[in-house]
Amino acid sequence: MAAGIKQRHPVAQAYARALMEVGSASGEAELYGDQLDALTEAVESEASFKVFLESPKIRRGDKKEALERALQGKVSDPVLNLVRILIDRNRQALIDDIAQAYREQIDEVAGRVNVTITSAVELSAEVRDALKAAIEKKLNKEVVSTELVDAGLLSGLTIQIGDLVVDGSLRTQLRKVRQEVSLTRFGKDLIDEN
Repeated sequence: MAAGIKQRHPVAQAYARALMEVGSASGEAELYGDQLDALTEAVESEASFKVFLESPKIRRGDKKEALERALQGKVSDPVLNLVRILIDRNRQALIDDIAQAYREQIDEVAGRVNVTITSAVELSAEVRDALKAAIEKKLNKEVVSTELVDAGLLSGLTIQIGDLVVDGSLRTQLRKVRQEVSLTRFGKDLIDEN
């Protein structure tokens, strides 16, 4: 796995899939995704809210009661039920992972894929469009791209699609050459000593 890719908790996918089934059946899958995203943003942006949710010193019943008061009428019942279940099972810290997994499932159903393109310099619109078109053709899906610039790549670019990272950066090529030279030198030293 490449650096910078966060490993998601394995049960997050199961919770997201269960909510997706409910959302698909009711025709409100997108709405649930938006509500999960908003909830995640609230947890991540408010340190006191995150501490409240994750603190083992606060009783589960108190957490559920406070969240029900805060969220009642603002989120759908299935999303609120998911939060209750997470608190009951002491898995409320997984809200962000579940929201990400849920968004990926919505994108999968819609035939979309999120791609992060990181280049050493900002790509021109023509290069960006051509790259996006090539990825869409290869994957046969609509590409939702995020472009980043990282001068540390030296030259070239990396493309991340889910857990797959295609690395065509000069930095990686130089690292590979350095490793080959080190191995060659080490092997030569062994042969010369015998």
